[in-house]
Amino acid sequence: MSSLRNRFESFVRTIDGFESIDTLLQGTNLPKQKRADYLLHNRRIIVEQKVLEVDPKGRPQKFVEKLGRERGFVCMGTLSTQYLFSRQPDPENLQRRLMLDLARTVDDAVAYADKQTAQTRRLLNIPDATGILLLLNQNATTLMPDVIDYALRNVFQKKQQGTDDLRYTANDGVILISEAQTVSVPGFPTSYPTAIYYSPKTTKREAVIAFGESLRRQWAAFNNAPFVMIP
Repeated sequence: MSSLRNRFESFVRTIDGFESIDTLLQGTNLPKQKRADYLLHNRRIIVEQKVLEVDPKGRPQKFVEKLGRERGFVCMGTLSTQYLFSRQPDPENLQRRLMLDLARTVDDAVAYADKQTAQTRRLLNIPDATGILLLLNQNATTLMPDVIDYALRNVFQKKQQGTDDLRYTANDGVILISEAQTVSVPGFPTSYPTAIYYSPKTTKREAVIAFGESLRRQWAAFNNAPFVMIP
């Protein structure tokens, strides 16, 4: 089976109104201008694609080692972070810090995609287009969907320095397609998770959900697989 990236890049060309932004702007002199990847649905949707390829599986060990140096303890043998954190005065804070440390690449993806989508709207004069960040989790097995969910909820609440304004507002939502993990679905031996998130301040929540549901169903059909909703 070809890679998730290759299959998705073949699939996205089958969606109504597909345009490659790089092809569209080929030959134009736009120094320092960032742009997203695709336009869909007659330019009503802007999609920026990010592939999660590096697995941060070594980060929990580094996190615990650094914590041990700071707080003066040494770990021997194999212990869970839950066990270690429970022996500290601030276990919930430590768990939060670890989750955000694990998902640093998600923060980076949101920050960079925000600029790409905002500049694409200006370049193509489509200010009302819905911005979507598409995360393809190809290899990062440590980045479970709940870790990504936690990271997204945190990053979309970040404020601009010295103000109460949100920092990242260009993308209205995020769609996750993961083949780095499987989920348990009765009757289906191998099932992969997908998820839809929307920015807390978006005015296009319904558009994000509608597009996400349609894309997930079309993606399943493209892969000759059933689409199953889990309550």
